[in-house]
Amino acid sequence: MSHTEEKSDHRADAVPLAPPSSKILDRTLFSRRELHILIGAILVNAICHSFEVNLMYSCIGYVIAVFEVISLGSILPTILEIISTALVPFYTKFSDVVGRAQALTIAMVFYLIGYAIQGTSKVFLQFALGQISYGIGSTGLLTMMQILMADTTKLVDRGLLFAMWDMPTVAMVYAINPLINPLTVNQGANWRNIYIIIGVVAGFGAVALLIPLWHLQKKAERVNASRGQQILRKDIRWLLEEFDAVGAVLIALGLSLTLLPIIIAKSHEGNWTNPKILGMFFCGLIALVLLVFWEVEYSKKPIMPMRIWTDRTTFGGLAVIFFFTVMNAFNYGYYGIYLVVSRDVDFAKSALLERGYQVIWPIAELTTGFLMKRFNTYRPFIWAGIVIHTIGLGLQIPARKPTSSDTFVIAAQVVAGGAAGMANVAAIVAITGSVAKADVATVIGASRVLNSFGYAVGSALCGGIWTQYLPSRLAKHIVGEYDEDLSMNDYLGYIRNMTDSDPAKKAQLVEAYADSQMLLLIIAMCIAVPVAVATFFMKYIDLRKKDEEDEAEREMQREIALPELKN
Repeated sequence: MSHTEEKSDHRADAVPLAPPSSKILDRTLFSRRELHILIGAILVNAICHSFEVNLMYSCIGYVIAVFEVISLGSILPTILEIISTALVPFYTKFSDVVGRAQALTIAMVFYLIGYAIQGTSKVFLQFALGQISYGIGSTGLLTMMQILMADTTKLVDRGLLFAMWDMPTVAMVYAINPLINPLTVNQGANWRNIYIIIGVVAGFGAVALLIPLWHLQKKAERVNASRGQQILRKDIRWLLEEFDAVGAVLIALGLSLTLLPIIIAKSHEGNWTNPKILGMFFCGLIALVLLVFWEVEYSKKPIMPMRIWTDRTTFGGLAVIFFFTVMNAFNYGYYGIYLVVSRDVDFAKSALLERGYQVIWPIAELTTGFLMKRFNTYRPFIWAGIVIHTIGLGLQIPARKPTSSDTFVIAAQVVAGGAAGMANVAAIVAITGSVAKADVATVIGASRVLNSFGYAVGSALCGGIWTQYLPSRLAKHIVGEYDEDLSMNDYLGYIRNMTDSDPAKKAQLVEAYADSQMLLLIIAMCIAVPVAVATFFMKYIDLRKKDEEDEAEREMQREIALPELKN
């Protein structure tokens, strides 16, 4: 078979080519030095982002405890991921129309405003509203980072850059740890200073990236103009159609009204018999039914186009991303506060104990990136990741017993985290390598949507199981009188005082918490079955050959575009 025939066959299997966009950054328009500066700026932003996110999430357990709503903590990631699910498609379309720099600038504004609202909150409701603004910005930041990395790298190198984005986490987990207690539990500490620090760091990271990005985007526009190519101007109506605004509203309503009641039902009188809870839930189901009807019958640009699901490699890769996110939400939804309660450690020590998963993840991604480049394949890393991750989850069941050693706690997470990082980076390379160059932003958007959707579903189910199951375990284990609500929510007061006033009752409370943790881990292990099945049908991709085909495709598009535009 000739080379031309091989290419033709490959394109027949690939996702249909999408129309090219003048706002997609073409790395061939820039010098090597300019690309290195942009990649360096991306990595500077990665360091800043890792610092502020690690500091925020290491301290957020204390902040929630201040508001005395520990059991409702999963509301925050659920809100964040619902917003992300609805807005990821917007950012992918928006950045194609107005430009990468403009989209990232708008995202960073919402990002910083969200931090400001959270840092000035007086009640939990205001804090949750700040999470909405933060979610709008965070969604844009993370989506644009993946798009920029895909724009500026070859497929065979893409896994390495994706992994390098996560690498600062390895150092930041330990770098921020000395700051946690001085900002939270130490005498004179003010948790609001957390948001001042992370706001300044986030602002610096944004400026460091936006300056070279704006420069390169303007250069690309000038080069295209010099070649006779005109920048396509689209109006708001076109953007709303491309974005599928109706679909985004329906998915946000559907997820909010179905998932949030799962978490908050226990805190309302009558639990699931409460009319308000039932009303929210069934309205959410109606919104999801309307979403399906709209996407199938009326939407011209569905949130996740059907063409990306017809390719079995893309489907398998997206399934890996979705299910691993759900498992992660089950695994870590209440783990931090569980460590604080069960081991009588402060929040700084808890942060160190629970971050084994997070530290090994980028190391595994980077190692897998090198191995994929060396062996020119990706599938074995996905399969190995699924198997090893399931073993790691199983090890965490005995590791989370209050009597287990700190070393065992960390080792079990390292096994699971390394496997998850391996599977994740291989899945991203698979989905971006199974489509045409012009569709890379679309599949990255789809992966971000499923990542957010998975974490929203996982967080909500985790919160629902925790709030519904923990009370029954408290009733089983605790002898004598106790306050159920305070036992689930008030660590800084009721639970901590119990350590000194009634150690026997505290031990019984810890047993109840441990039972709830074990149930969440068992459910997470069961989720490995559907993700394994979804990957069996993924096809082999020659990563180096795909890079060559993308270069040829890009050159062909230029040759076709120049005469047409000049005429």
